Amino acid sequence: MGTTMWFRSARDALEWDALVSAHSGATGFHDWAWLTLQAECFDWRFEPLVVTSDGVPVGVFPVLLHRGVPARAVLPPFPFVGPLVPEHVLVAVMRAFRRWQLRHGVLVARYDLGPGAATDPGAAIARAGVTGLPDRTFVVDLVGSSPERLVLAMKNGARQSLRRAERKGVVVRPSEPGEVTEFLPRVLSESYSSRGVPSPYPEDIGARVERYAAARDDVYTATALVDGTIAGVIVVFTGHPVVTGWAGGTLRAFRAVNPSTALYHDVLQHALDTGHTAVDLVGEVDEGISRFKMSLGAVERPFTTVVSSPLPPSVRTGALALRRRVTVRG
Repeated sequence: MGTTMWFRSARDALEWDALVSAHSGATGFHDWAWLTLQAECFDWRFEPLVVTSDGVPVGVFPVLLHRGVPARAVLPPFPFVGPLVPEHVLVAVMRAFRRWQLRHGVLVARYDLGPGAATDPGAAIARAGVTGLPDRTFVVDLVGSSPERLVLAMKNGARQSLRRAERKGVVVRPSEPGEVTEFLPRVLSESYSSRGVPSPYPEDIGARVERYAAARDDVYTATALVDGTIAGVIVVFTGHPVVTGWAGGTLRAFRAVNPSTALYHDVLQHALDTGHTAVDLVGEVDEGISRFKMSLGAVERPFTTVVSSPLPPSVRTGALALRRRVTVRG
């Protein structure tokens, strides 16, 4: 007799976060508080599905839905939101999720298999009967590293940028009250507009995230200054062995000084100082950003976006084509 996979709602945040933390692929994007915050920001519905195997909880499957009828799955502007379960049950879980979709009227759902979710996502996707689209992120390995090795692992151009930023008066320090509130929306607006799309986040995202960070010890925010003038901010999640970078950067007005290298180097240094094993710089975005992340010593890591539907394959293919056209994440 086979294993019976089923879903139930999480009892509370403690149960959810314990199951998340038990998985090696856990990211800050899987945490209850983060998913709840984003659901409030966008007026989504967060369905915290606990995965059970023969009645025993084995992992989580976060689902974000638009409110209203019919039920429509969200593709959030940050990656990795998908199942965290033992790999030997992943195929069964993806099949069981399609049955859940039928029962709840969610005809097309998109979710991610993050870098640590499966060793062979392609094989799991084929066996589960879903459709997948390869994606990639960039990760800096910190195991056995040191402050000196962090710099040596950078490409020559990044090391030169780091030295030039220091000469030009760039300083990076933990963010002070009000800085994320004011500058994060500006950084996001410039970042998305440079790709020809508006920022998907609400205008008060900076204030929301600053309140979120102030109440927790697993969020690190840093501010870059050029001769005392704020040039940018960054927000990362530090609650798991691999630090998850979410959003941030520097304003285009300071591009000539290039404080971004110093800002990201500070994140790597902070992660090293606090005993983390790696930093996921999160997302491909475009080739220029990819080259920048690799210049910091990051290596490419694949992950997969899944389209799950009980509908015919042509519908799933259409959903993937739409994702390619309209989505910019990372």
